[in-house]
Amino acid sequence: MRKIILEAYEYHELKPHAQLEVIYWLDDQLEFENDQGETFLQMFSDRTDEEIREHCEINGYLFDDKGRPVHHLGAIVEEPKTWAFPAKG
Repeated sequence: MRKIILEAYEYHELKPHAQLEVIYWLDDQLEFENDQGETFLQMFSDRTDEEIREHCEINGYLFDDKGRPVHHLGAIVEEPKTWAFPAKG
């Protein structure tokens, strides 16, 4: 078996163009409730940068340098952000 090593980044570590890719990946309608108990829909692209960063952090999302999700590919083998996963083929 071969292993592939890749660098993984948190949202706030990405360059702006890569952060946009993350937002495109996340972009979906979310249901929120305000202080009056009223619900409303909001897209991730309507959220602040800080809210997106917090969402990614809470969910453990990691990305490659282009903003593509990589957190599901393998396990951390070297802190803080190096991931390894088996190569196919």
